[in-house]
Amino acid sequence: MQSLETSFMKNIVFFIGIVSNLLCLTTTARDITFCGERIPVEHSFVAKKLMSVIKQQIPYANLPSLRRDAKRYFPMIEYMLRKSNMPDDLKYIPIVESGFKNATSKAGAQGFWQLMPATAMDWGLIVNASMDERNDIYKSSIAAMRELARTFKAIKRDYRISSWVMTAAAYNYGIGRLYDKIKAGSNNYFSMQLNPETAVYVYKIIAIKELFEFPELYIKNFQQNYFNPKVVTQGEPEKIIEDQAAFSKLTYTAKVDANTGPEDAAIKSIQKPTEKELKNQKNEKFKKAAKLISAQLVGRYPEFKDGDAIQIKLQDDLQTLNGYQREGAVIQGKGWVVDDRVFIDLGFDTDNVILYDKESEQGIPLKSLKNKEPVVLRVQN
Repeated sequence: MQSLETSFMKNIVFFIGIVSNLLCLTTTARDITFCGERIPVEHSFVAKKLMSVIKQQIPYANLPSLRRDAKRYFPMIEYMLRKSNMPDDLKYIPIVESGFKNATSKAGAQGFWQLMPATAMDWGLIVNASMDERNDIYKSSIAAMRELARTFKAIKRDYRISSWVMTAAAYNYGIGRLYDKIKAGSNNYFSMQLNPETAVYVYKIIAIKELFEFPELYIKNFQQNYFNPKVVTQGEPEKIIEDQAAFSKLTYTAKVDANTGPEDAAIKSIQKPTEKELKNQKNEKFKKAAKLISAQLVGRYPEFKDGDAIQIKLQDDLQTLNGYQREGAVIQGKGWVVDDRVFIDLGFDTDNVILYDKESEQGIPLKSLKNKEPVVLRVQN
Protein backbone atom coordinates (compact mmCIF):
# COMPACT_ATOMS: atom_id res chain seq x y z
CA MET A 1 0.00 0.00 0.00
CA GLN A 2 2.82 2.34 0.89
CA SER A 3 4.53 1.72 -2.44
CA LEU A 4 1.30 2.46 -4.32
CA GLU A 5 0.87 5.76 -2.45
CA THR A 6 4.49 6.65 -3.09
CA SER A 7 4.12 5.84 -6.76
CA PHE A 8 0.89 7.87 -6.94
CA MET A 9 2.52 10.90 -5.27
CA LYS A 10 5.50 10.70 -7.61
CA ASN A 11 3.14 10.71 -10.59
CA ILE A 12 1.29 13.72 -9.18
CA VAL A 13 4.55 15.62 -8.66
CA PHE A 14 5.67 14.69 -12.17
CA PHE A 15 2.34 15.84 -13.64
CA ILE A 16 2.49 19.14 -11.73
CA GLY A 17 6.02 19.67 -13.03
CA ILE A 18 4.87 19.19 -16.61
CA VAL A 19 1.96 21.59 -16.14
CA SER A 20 4.26 24.18 -14.56
CA ASN A 21 6.62 23.98 -17.51
CA LEU A 22 3.76 24.28 -19.97
CA LEU A 23 2.53 27.40 -18.23
CA CYS A 24 5.93 28.94 -18.83
CA LEU A 25 5.78 28.04 -22.51
CA THR A 26 3.78 30.59 -24.45
CA THR A 27 3.30 31.16 -28.12
CA THR A 28 5.64 33.54 -29.84
CA ALA A 29 4.04 36.67 -31.27
CA ARG A 30 5.30 38.31 -34.44
CA ASP A 31 8.58 40.09 -33.80
CA ILE A 32 8.78 43.82 -34.50
CA THR A 33 11.98 44.41 -36.45
CA PHE A 34 13.90 47.13 -38.23
CA CYS A 35 16.50 46.10 -40.80
CA GLY A 36 16.51 42.62 -39.30
CA GLU A 37 17.11 43.86 -35.75
CA ARG A 38 14.44 42.85 -33.25
CA ILE A 39 12.99 45.79 -31.35
CA PRO A 40 12.96 45.10 -27.55
CA VAL A 41 9.21 45.47 -27.13
CA GLU A 42 9.20 42.93 -24.31
CA HIS A 43 10.09 45.97 -22.21
CA SER A 44 6.90 47.89 -21.54
CA PHE A 45 8.60 51.28 -21.86
CA VAL A 46 9.50 50.55 -25.48
CA ALA A 47 6.13 48.93 -26.26
CA LYS A 48 4.12 51.84 -24.83
CA LYS A 49 6.23 54.40 -26.65
CA LEU A 50 5.91 52.55 -29.95
CA MET A 51 2.13 52.22 -29.51
CA SER A 52 1.92 55.96 -28.84
CA VAL A 53 3.99 56.86 -31.91
CA ILE A 54 1.98 54.53 -34.16
CA LYS A 55 -1.27 56.13 -33.00
CA GLN A 56 0.17 59.55 -33.81
CA GLN A 57 1.31 58.39 -37.25
CA ILE A 58 -1.95 56.70 -38.35
CA PRO A 59 -3.54 59.84 -39.92
CA TYR A 60 -0.27 60.69 -41.69
CA ALA A 61 0.50 57.17 -42.95
CA ASN A 62 -3.03 56.79 -44.31
CA LEU A 63 -2.92 59.94 -46.43
CA PRO A 64 -3.85 58.96 -50.01
CA SER A 65 -1.15 61.25 -51.43
CA LEU A 66 1.56 59.62 -49.30
CA ARG A 67 0.43 56.13 -50.30
CA ARG A 68 0.50 57.11 -53.97
CA ASP A 69 3.97 58.66 -53.67
CA ALA A 70 5.26 55.56 -51.87
CA LYS A 71 3.89 53.34 -54.61
CA ARG A 72 5.70 55.51 -57.13
CA TYR A 73 9.09 55.84 -55.41
CA PHE A 74 9.48 52.68 -53.32
CA PRO A 75 10.27 50.34 -56.25
CA MET A 76 13.30 52.36 -57.32
CA ILE A 77 14.60 52.79 -53.77
CA GLU A 78 14.06 49.07 -53.07
CA TYR A 79 15.99 48.20 -56.22
CA MET A 80 18.90 50.44 -55.23
CA LEU A 81 19.00 49.13 -51.67
CA ARG A 82 19.05 45.54 -52.91
CA LYS A 83 21.87 46.31 -55.34
CA SER A 84 23.74 48.01 -52.47
CA ASN A 85 23.37 45.02 -50.13
CA MET A 86 21.49 47.27 -47.71
CA PRO A 87 18.26 46.49 -45.78
CA ASP A 88 14.94 47.13 -47.47
CA ASP A 89 13.55 48.86 -44.36
CA LEU A 90 15.75 51.91 -45.01
CA LYS A 91 13.23 52.91 -47.68
CA TYR A 92 10.98 54.26 -44.91
CA ILE A 93 13.48 56.96 -43.92
CA PRO A 94 12.38 59.42 -46.67
CA ILE A 95 8.78 59.22 -45.43
CA VAL A 96 9.83 60.30 -41.94
CA GLU A 97 12.29 62.86 -43.28
CA SER A 98 10.13 64.55 -45.90
CA GLY A 99 7.02 62.56 -46.81
CA PHE A 100 8.50 62.22 -50.31
CA LYS A 101 8.47 65.99 -50.74
CA ASN A 102 11.35 68.21 -51.78
CA ALA A 103 11.08 70.04 -48.49
CA THR A 104 13.59 72.45 -46.96
CA SER A 105 14.31 72.39 -43.24
CA LYS A 106 15.24 75.36 -41.07
CA ALA A 107 18.73 73.89 -40.78
CA GLY A 108 19.12 73.83 -44.57
CA ALA A 109 18.47 70.14 -45.27
CA GLN A 110 16.77 69.57 -48.60
CA GLY A 111 15.04 66.89 -50.66
CA PHE A 112 13.44 63.53 -50.01
CA TRP A 113 16.34 62.38 -47.82
CA GLN A 114 16.85 65.81 -46.19
CA LEU A 115 20.55 65.98 -46.99
CA MET A 116 22.58 68.88 -45.65
CA PRO A 117 24.56 70.83 -48.29
CA ALA A 118 27.97 69.64 -47.04
CA THR A 119 26.89 65.98 -46.95
CA ALA A 120 25.37 66.17 -50.44
CA MET A 121 28.46 67.82 -51.93
CA ASP A 122 30.67 65.33 -50.11
CA TRP A 123 29.02 62.64 -52.25
CA GLY A 124 29.32 64.60 -55.49
CA LEU A 125 25.93 66.28 -55.73
CA ILE A 126 25.68 69.77 -57.18
CA VAL A 127 24.27 72.25 -54.67
CA ASN A 128 24.24 75.89 -55.73
CA ALA A 129 21.88 78.75 -56.54
CA SER A 130 21.03 77.41 -60.00
CA MET A 131 20.92 73.65 -59.33
CA ASP A 132 20.24 71.47 -56.31
CA GLU A 133 20.59 67.75 -57.02
CA ARG A 134 19.25 66.91 -53.57
CA ASN A 135 15.86 67.25 -55.26
CA ASP A 136 16.71 64.46 -57.72
CA ILE A 137 15.28 61.24 -56.25
CA TYR A 138 17.83 59.00 -57.98
CA LYS A 139 20.95 61.04 -57.23
CA SER A 140 19.89 61.94 -53.70
CA SER A 141 19.09 58.29 -52.94
CA ILE A 142 22.59 57.26 -54.03
CA ALA A 143 24.09 59.97 -51.80
CA ALA A 144 21.90 59.04 -48.82
CA MET A 145 22.75 55.35 -49.16
CA ARG A 146 26.46 56.14 -49.32
CA GLU A 147 26.12 58.25 -46.18
CA LEU A 148 24.17 55.53 -44.35
CA ALA A 149 26.70 52.90 -45.44
CA ARG A 150 29.61 55.04 -44.26
CA THR A 151 27.93 55.58 -40.89
CA PHE A 152 27.11 51.88 -40.47
CA LYS A 153 30.70 50.88 -41.18
CA ALA A 154 32.13 53.60 -38.93
CA ILE A 155 30.06 52.48 -35.91
CA LYS A 156 31.04 48.88 -36.59
CA ARG A 157 34.72 49.78 -36.94
CA ASP A 158 34.94 52.06 -33.91
CA TYR A 159 32.61 50.29 -31.45
CA ARG A 160 32.15 46.79 -32.91
CA ILE A 161 28.40 47.32 -33.19
CA SER A 162 26.62 46.28 -36.39
CA SER A 163 23.34 48.12 -36.03
CA TRP A 164 21.12 49.84 -38.57
CA VAL A 165 19.04 51.15 -35.66
CA MET A 166 22.07 53.07 -34.42
CA THR A 167 22.89 54.06 -38.00
CA ALA A 168 19.42 55.53 -38.50
CA ALA A 169 19.70 57.41 -35.20
CA ALA A 170 23.05 58.84 -36.30
CA TYR A 171 21.52 59.91 -39.63
CA ASN A 172 19.20 62.18 -37.66
CA TYR A 173 21.38 63.05 -34.66
CA GLY A 174 24.81 63.23 -36.25
CA ILE A 175 27.47 60.58 -35.81
CA GLY A 176 29.64 62.83 -33.65
CA ARG A 177 26.92 63.40 -31.08
CA LEU A 178 25.98 59.71 -31.14
CA TYR A 179 29.61 58.83 -30.44
CA ASP A 180 29.52 61.15 -27.43
CA LYS A 181 26.59 59.16 -26.05
CA ILE A 182 28.39 55.86 -26.63
CA LYS A 183 31.54 57.19 -24.95
CA ALA A 184 29.40 58.22 -21.98
CA GLY A 185 28.45 54.57 -21.53
CA SER A 186 25.18 54.25 -23.45
CA ASN A 187 25.35 52.03 -26.52
CA ASN A 188 21.65 51.21 -26.91
CA TYR A 189 19.41 53.61 -28.86
CA PHE A 190 16.36 52.61 -26.84
CA SER A 191 18.01 53.57 -23.56
CA MET A 192 19.93 56.66 -24.70
CA GLN A 193 19.02 60.08 -23.37
CA LEU A 194 18.55 61.96 -26.65
CA ASN A 195 16.94 65.17 -27.80
CA PRO A 196 13.16 64.93 -28.35
CA GLU A 197 13.43 64.62 -32.14
CA THR A 198 15.99 61.81 -32.22
CA ALA A 199 14.39 60.06 -29.24
CA VAL A 200 11.34 59.27 -31.41
CA TYR A 201 13.06 59.19 -34.82
CA VAL A 202 13.63 55.44 -35.09
CA TYR A 203 10.24 54.81 -33.46
CA LYS A 204 8.66 56.86 -36.26
CA ILE A 205 10.42 54.81 -38.93
CA ILE A 206 9.26 51.57 -37.30
CA ALA A 207 5.73 52.98 -36.94
CA ILE A 208 5.57 53.88 -40.64
CA LYS A 209 6.87 50.44 -41.56
CA GLU A 210 4.19 48.75 -39.44
CA LEU A 211 1.42 50.93 -40.84
CA PHE A 212 2.50 50.28 -44.42
CA GLU A 213 3.07 46.54 -44.04
CA PHE A 214 0.31 45.64 -41.57
CA PRO A 215 -2.33 48.41 -41.80
CA GLU A 216 -5.11 45.96 -40.92
CA LEU A 217 -3.70 45.62 -37.39
CA TYR A 218 -3.87 49.27 -36.45
CA ILE A 219 -7.41 50.57 -36.57
CA LYS A 220 -8.27 53.99 -35.20
CA ASN A 221 -7.88 54.19 -31.41
CA PHE A 222 -6.53 50.64 -31.19
CA GLN A 223 -5.72 49.64 -27.61
CA GLN A 224 -4.36 46.11 -27.81
CA ASN A 225 -0.65 45.80 -27.13
CA TYR A 226 0.61 43.97 -30.21
CA PHE A 227 4.20 44.50 -29.24
CA ASN A 228 4.89 42.26 -26.25
CA PRO A 229 6.18 39.01 -27.77
CA LYS A 230 5.51 36.09 -25.43
CA VAL A 231 8.96 34.65 -25.06
CA VAL A 232 9.24 30.86 -24.99
CA THR A 233 11.24 30.08 -21.86
CA GLN A 234 11.75 27.33 -19.34
CA GLY A 235 11.56 28.42 -15.72
CA GLU A 236 10.72 31.97 -14.70
CA PRO A 237 9.04 34.13 -17.34
CA GLU A 238 11.05 37.16 -18.41
CA LYS A 239 10.39 40.14 -16.14
CA ILE A 240 8.87 43.21 -17.72
CA ILE A 241 10.83 46.35 -17.00
CA GLU A 242 8.33 49.09 -16.21
CA ASP A 243 10.69 51.77 -14.98
CA GLN A 244 12.53 53.90 -17.52
CA ALA A 245 15.45 54.41 -15.14
CA ALA A 246 15.91 50.66 -14.85
CA PHE A 247 15.53 50.31 -18.61
CA SER A 248 18.26 52.88 -19.22
CA LYS A 249 20.78 50.59 -17.52
CA LEU A 250 20.39 48.02 -20.28
CA THR A 251 23.23 47.76 -22.75
CA TYR A 252 23.18 46.83 -26.40
CA THR A 253 24.46 43.39 -27.31
CA ALA A 254 26.94 44.08 -30.08
CA LYS A 255 26.37 42.20 -33.30
CA VAL A 256 29.58 41.76 -35.25
CA ASP A 257 29.65 39.60 -38.34
CA ALA A 258 32.17 38.73 -41.00
CA ASN A 259 30.40 40.87 -43.60
CA THR A 260 32.18 44.19 -43.92
CA GLY A 261 28.93 45.89 -44.85
CA PRO A 262 27.83 47.73 -47.98
CA GLU A 263 30.66 48.83 -50.26
CA ASP A 264 30.70 52.46 -51.37
CA ALA A 265 31.95 51.64 -54.86
CA ALA A 266 29.02 49.26 -55.41
CA ILE A 267 26.51 51.90 -54.32
CA LYS A 268 28.11 54.60 -56.45
CA SER A 269 27.96 52.42 -59.57
CA ILE A 270 24.22 51.62 -59.37
CA GLN A 271 22.36 52.65 -62.49
CA LYS A 272 18.80 53.92 -62.52
CA PRO A 273 16.56 50.85 -62.95
CA THR A 274 14.48 50.26 -66.05
CA GLU A 275 10.74 49.58 -65.96
CA LYS A 276 11.42 45.93 -66.82
CA GLU A 277 13.86 45.58 -63.93
CA LEU A 278 11.34 47.08 -61.52
CA LYS A 279 8.60 44.74 -62.74
CA ASN A 280 10.85 41.70 -62.34
CA GLN A 281 11.79 42.89 -58.86
CA LYS A 282 8.12 43.14 -57.88
CA ASN A 283 7.40 39.59 -59.04
CA GLU A 284 10.48 38.18 -57.29
CA LYS A 285 9.69 39.98 -54.05
CA PHE A 286 6.09 38.76 -54.04
CA LYS A 287 7.03 35.11 -54.50
CA LYS A 288 10.14 35.02 -52.32
CA ALA A 289 10.09 32.72 -49.27
CA ALA A 290 6.33 32.35 -49.29
CA LYS A 291 3.55 30.04 -50.38
CA LEU A 292 0.81 31.53 -52.53
CA ILE A 293 -2.77 30.34 -51.99
CA SER A 294 -5.46 31.10 -54.57
CA ALA A 295 -8.82 32.24 -53.20
CA GLN A 296 -11.82 34.38 -54.01
CA LEU A 297 -14.18 36.66 -52.17
CA VAL A 298 -17.60 35.36 -51.19
CA GLY A 299 -20.65 37.61 -50.99
CA ARG A 300 -21.35 41.22 -51.86
CA TYR A 301 -20.39 44.31 -49.86
CA PRO A 302 -22.17 47.34 -51.37
CA GLU A 303 -22.00 49.40 -48.17
CA PHE A 304 -18.77 48.16 -46.65
CA LYS A 305 -17.47 49.98 -43.59
CA ASP A 306 -14.50 49.56 -41.25
CA GLY A 307 -14.70 46.43 -39.14
CA ASP A 308 -17.15 44.56 -41.38
CA ALA A 309 -16.53 40.86 -41.90
CA ILE A 310 -15.36 39.61 -45.29
CA GLN A 311 -15.56 35.98 -46.37
CA ILE A 312 -12.93 34.28 -48.51
CA LYS A 313 -13.20 30.87 -50.17
CA LEU A 314 -9.97 28.89 -50.50
CA GLN A 315 -9.10 27.40 -53.87
CA ASP A 316 -6.05 25.61 -52.46
CA ASP A 317 -5.31 23.88 -49.16
CA LEU A 318 -4.05 26.28 -46.49
CA GLN A 319 -1.59 25.02 -43.89
CA THR A 320 -0.52 27.38 -41.10
CA LEU A 321 0.68 27.01 -37.53
CA ASN A 322 -2.92 27.71 -36.53
CA GLY A 323 -4.17 24.61 -38.32
CA TYR A 324 -5.20 23.17 -41.66
CA GLN A 325 -7.96 24.38 -43.97
CA ARG A 326 -9.03 22.35 -46.99
CA GLU A 327 -9.67 23.69 -50.47
CA GLY A 328 -13.24 24.98 -50.59
CA ALA A 329 -13.28 26.09 -46.96
CA VAL A 330 -14.55 29.60 -46.25
CA ILE A 331 -12.51 31.73 -43.86
CA GLN A 332 -13.46 35.12 -42.49
CA GLY A 333 -11.63 38.29 -41.51
CA LYS A 334 -12.34 41.91 -40.68
CA GLY A 335 -11.56 44.63 -43.19
CA TRP A 336 -10.34 48.19 -42.78
CA VAL A 337 -10.25 50.91 -45.43
CA VAL A 338 -6.94 52.68 -45.96
CA ASP A 339 -7.01 55.20 -48.79
CA ASP A 340 -9.08 53.39 -51.46
CA ARG A 341 -8.08 49.84 -50.49
CA VAL A 342 -9.42 47.32 -48.01
CA PHE A 343 -6.89 45.50 -45.82
CA ILE A 344 -8.15 42.33 -44.18
CA ASP A 345 -7.03 40.94 -40.83
CA LEU A 346 -7.40 37.19 -41.26
CA GLY A 347 -6.56 36.47 -37.62
CA PHE A 348 -3.51 34.26 -38.17
CA ASP A 349 -1.50 35.53 -35.20
CA THR A 350 1.46 33.19 -35.53
CA ASP A 351 1.73 33.28 -39.32
CA ASN A 352 2.27 36.05 -41.73
CA VAL A 353 -0.83 35.50 -43.89
CA ILE A 354 -1.56 38.55 -45.99
CA LEU A 355 -4.20 39.09 -48.65
CA TYR A 356 -3.23 40.51 -52.05
CA ASP A 357 -5.28 41.36 -55.11
CA LYS A 358 -4.77 39.85 -58.57
CA GLU A 359 -2.21 42.58 -59.36
CA SER A 360 -0.01 41.44 -56.44
CA GLU A 361 -0.81 44.56 -54.43
CA GLN A 362 -1.47 44.20 -50.70
CA GLY A 363 -5.14 44.58 -49.84
CA ILE A 364 -7.88 44.90 -52.41
CA PRO A 365 -9.41 47.98 -54.09
CA LEU A 366 -12.68 49.00 -52.49
CA LYS A 367 -14.35 48.92 -55.91
CA SER A 368 -13.27 45.27 -56.36
CA LEU A 369 -14.97 44.12 -53.17
CA LYS A 370 -17.42 41.84 -54.94
CA ASN A 371 -18.46 38.20 -55.19
CA LYS A 372 -15.92 35.81 -56.77
CA GLU A 373 -13.23 38.48 -57.03
CA PRO A 374 -9.91 36.56 -57.23
CA VAL A 375 -7.38 37.17 -54.46
CA VAL A 376 -4.13 35.60 -53.29
CA LEU A 377 -3.10 34.70 -49.75
CA ARG A 378 0.64 35.01 -49.23
CA VAL A 379 1.68 32.67 -46.43
CA GLN A 380 5.03 33.36 -44.77
CA ASN A 381 5.66 30.53 -42.31
